[in-house]
Amino acid sequence: MPVETTQVSAELINAAFLQKLESGLVKEAEEAGSAYVRQKLYEDGILRRLFEHRTVTADELDPEMDSDKPSIIVEMEPDAPSATFVPFKGTGDRCYFEGKRFRIPFGKIEATRENKSKFELMTIRMDIMSWLKENQVKQIQQEEDGLFLGTVDQLIADAGASQSITVPASESFKDAFMYGPKMLNSLRLPTGKVLMHKNTYLDSLKLKTDEIGYAPQEKRFSNGAEGEDSFLGYNVVTTIKDDLVKEGEMYFFAPQEYFCKFYLLQDATLFIKNEADMLSFHTYEAPGMGIGNTRGAVKIILG
Repeated sequence: MPVETTQVSAELINAAFLQKLESGLVKEAEEAGSAYVRQKLYEDGILRRLFEHRTVTADELDPEMDSDKPSIIVEMEPDAPSATFVPFKGTGDRCYFEGKRFRIPFGKIEATRENKSKFELMTIRMDIMSWLKENQVKQIQQEEDGLFLGTVDQLIADAGASQSITVPASESFKDAFMYGPKMLNSLRLPTGKVLMHKNTYLDSLKLKTDEIGYAPQEKRFSNGAEGEDSFLGYNVVTTIKDDLVKEGEMYFFAPQEYFCKFYLLQDATLFIKNEADMLSFHTYEAPGMGIGNTRGAVKIILG
């Protein structure tokens, strides 16, 4: 008796991918790979879950006087003390801007250029798309997320106590959490999204005795926090990348329209070159991100 299944074997996926290449359909293979890479960046990347991007066209670029590097000039947020940009490769050193406008340069992020024989690809037991995730997507994600959070950490450090506070360990998770919105309120900014390590978020399940009986919390206590994306009405983004977001630290960001602009001159794209049995491929993109109000991020450290 035949049985239908929605599961497709890795061998079948790999064979279909290689068949496209052998049939000269390199463009179709690139499009399929690029779509997969972009999907995974949106699903797993920190930056892309925090903020929306907009793709710009060549006619929107603002030329520089002494360089051909692409960039765009945007308005600073009202009442912002300064602005800065995320220094992706090729954009120069991070610096602060004052005034009404600032320039966002576009950089380039590129994964390792891989060379592989199609005969070697036939031996891979995971499907090629998952293999791309391990060898290409994660490199792009690490560069995007690492440079963004490095910029955020630097501007918070430069601001000092007005944008960072260490909360005593005796505070409950709920009380510690509320320092974030209060600090943004004191800077005359609303709260947008919150970023923290997954284990830190799980600490929100710890209840004091007098909180049991509060229906929403009691439901969370029974069901767990897996799959949730909010706490006390605030949108929460979690990650297990402890090299970027440490346990016991929470980042609170103003809504995107008060904080930053995220552009892509080109979204993540998989390039493939096929010569005889050899495949050369790598993933690249051209992002540009400007922080129009350096006061738009605060950090809570749980003591």
